[in-house]
This record gives sequence, C-alpha cells and structure tokens, in this order.
Amino acid sequence: MELQRILARDTRSAMEKVLNLYGEDAMIVANNKVKGQTEIIVAIDLVSEVKAALSKAPEQAAIVHKTINHDISSFGSLIEAQISGQAGAPAQDAVEDSATDSAMTFGTAFQPVSEIISAPPKPARDPLIETPLEQVSQALNGENYKEAADREYLKAREIVDLVKQELSLMRSEFKLAQQKDSWSGTLAVAEEMRPLVEAFNETGMPLGLRESVIEVINQSTSMSEAIAEINSAIGDEIESVDLLDNLHGVHIIAGSSGSGKTLMAGRLAKQMAQKYGEDQVALISFNDARIGAWAQTQLIGSQAGVETFRASSIDMLMQLVAEIGERKLVLIDTSGVDIESHINQLGSVLPEAQKHLVVAADASEASAKRQLKSDGVQWDSVMLSRFEGDVHPWAVIYLLLSNPVPLSVAAMHPTIADSATPLDGFRLAEQALSQLPLRFV
Repeated sequence: MELQRILARDTRSAMEKVLNLYGEDAMIVANNKVKGQTEIIVAIDLVSEVKAALSKAPEQAAIVHKTINHDISSFGSLIEAQISGQAGAPAQDAVEDSATDSAMTFGTAFQPVSEIISAPPKPARDPLIETPLEQVSQALNGENYKEAADREYLKAREIVDLVKQELSLMRSEFKLAQQKDSWSGTLAVAEEMRPLVEAFNETGMPLGLRESVIEVINQSTSMSEAIAEINSAIGDEIESVDLLDNLHGVHIIAGSSGSGKTLMAGRLAKQMAQKYGEDQVALISFNDARIGAWAQTQLIGSQAGVETFRASSIDMLMQLVAEIGERKLVLIDTSGVDIESHINQLGSVLPEAQKHLVVAADASEASAKRQLKSDGVQWDSVMLSRFEGDVHPWAVIYLLLSNPVPLSVAAMHPTIADSATPLDGFRLAEQALSQLPLRFV
C-alpha cells in the first residue's frame, strides 16, 4: 500500500485530481484543511491487495477484516505520523471534517472498498441497559431490586420536583419584588422601624407575608409595639390542637425523608408509654423499604420501651391492627416516598385513624407547601421538628396562615430523650420573632 498526498484549492478540485491520477479504486484516507487549501490523503492499491488476500486465504481475509475494524481508530494516527514524520493523533476537528466530507461527497470513491470490507460493527451495548428490568432483578438475586429501583426513582423524582418548585417560587418572588418596591425601603416606613424591616428580610420572611407585616409596622409607634402586634396577629390566625392530652387510637405519622417523622413517632410512643404503660402502646413501620429503616425503627422502639412491628402491605397492616387494636395507642410510621399515595391508601382502610404531618421548622417554602397542599389529603395536625432557638419558621407560618391545618406538637433536638411539647400559633410566632438580627445605627 502506498500513501499519496493531494493539495488543491477546494474539495472538488482535489477529488478531480484523485480520479484523474489514481482512478476510482483510490481510497480516501483523510481530508483536512491545511493553510487554506484542501489536503486529501489517498491509499493506492489497497483494494487489489485485499482482493488478493481474500482470494488466497479466507482465513487471512477474516484476520484483515478484524484488524481493520479493530485498528480503525488508530489508523489515521499512523498515517499522519508517516506523512509528518512525528507520532501523534490528528486534531479532533480535522477528523470530524474528514468524516463529514467523506460521507457526503466521496461516495463513489468508497464504493469499491465497501463491497469488499463490511462496515465496522456497532459498539456493544451495556447489558444492564439492554436487559429488561425483570431479568436484571433475577440476575442480582432478588425481585426486590425492581421495587428498590422504583422507590429510588420516585425519590429522585420528588427531589427534582422540589428543586423545580423552589426555582418557581424564587422566580415568582423576584417578579413580585420588581413590581413592588415596598420592601426595598421606598415604602414610607419610620426611620426607627428600618432595622426591623431589614431583620425580617435577613431571616427569610416570604414576600407574601412581608406585605401584611409591613402594614402592622406602619400602624405601630414603636418597634416593641410592632413585634407584639405581629405576634398577636399570627397567634390568633393559626389554629392548634391539644394532642398530647388526648392521644389514643390509631395515628398515622407522615413526612418527607429527613424530616424526623420516625423519631417523632418514637418520641410520642415513649411519652404515651409512660402515661398508659408500655404494653398499651405499639409502633408499626409501614412499607418503608429504605436500607436500615427497619433497624432504625427497632432501635427507636427499644429506646421508647414499646413493641415494634413491621408491615410491608395493607393486608399485613390490617392483620396487625386487628391483633393489637385493643391497645390504647397505635402509631404507624410511613415511608418518606410518595406520601400522598400512602396516606390515601391508609385512609381508605383506616378511616378513623388521624393523620399527622411532620415538617422541619427550618423547611423552605417550596418544601412545606408541597407537603401541606397535597391534593386529596386532609391532615389532622402539623408537627414541627428541629424547633430550635435559632430557627425562624417564616415559611411554615406563611403556609399555615393560608391553610387551615392546626398545629399540635414540636420537638427541638434530634433525640428521643427530647420530649414533644404542645405547640400553638403564639409560640410559633414567638419562635420566629426571637433572636432577630436587629442592628441599630
């Protein structure tokens, strides 16, 4: 085989030279742009050599075919090294230009060779992608793989949806802030109230709540009076329920992953076991197949001193409830994935059970809104976790003002030793208004 180099002003002229000098059997190896001219590398007598090899020994032809297919990626590098006198692969853009021009323009030049050498085989596909999910499950020794994959998919979708909602709320607030310059300082606010306005802004008060608060500030004569009026207004509007004094029957505890719902269920179980007796309280983990979820429930149950049970289906749950239904309190801890579906499913078979949503006090507006406004779910109360001293739960306050869901209990520290305490709108407002970053000039 012999390599020849053709230079011309454009591709058309270069191809005419190739056809005139070497005929239609010439094989175009490379097509590049060099200093404003078109460079074509031609392989001469390649077809005749391959034909001779095929006619002499079919076995050698198979080897040639395999070698060409295998070394097709490095063939251009060897040719370039032979021409330029130095090793190295050609530039990526040059290779792409060559492939494009060859496919669109040089069809006749490649035709004789394509009749002899078949196209390279397609790259092998990933067997995990090509294999049906059921076969992958069996190969990995378990039908549970499909269920776990479905759960992980739902969890990933929930995270994606949450991020989208966060971005949507940010865009809405940004547009609203552009339309209303009230919070940027242009609204007529007394000079002594400016630190309070800036403190609310720094602690993340939603823009929809700010408009109502700014009216209260304008009607107040001092900062302390404004804080007292805001506290009173929030406390009067948010409902509450005294759950700890009347906690009996079947109660469903729900919440997103990481909200502290399992710990809240164990905390309530421990407190009620001290009141009713350990044999009168039970904790059930329903359809939570996360890795380590059942072990966590067992640990929390042992710390609370109550019996723990596990139900992976509605039928198993109904059987458990029938067996232990005579106990004064049964707490059902649910999965943090696909909350709405699980709650609706449980509500259909346990209509008398109360449904409680656990929300982190420092949750964002999008996260709290997504849980509180679940279509078709009527929550009996909202429980707050991570109700710590430096948290300003403005997002929760804003949503509870527009959703008539009562507050019930709150817990501060992520430990079962920290008892749940009653929570109402006034205490929630006090938490939000405490430790404001007020700066006086």
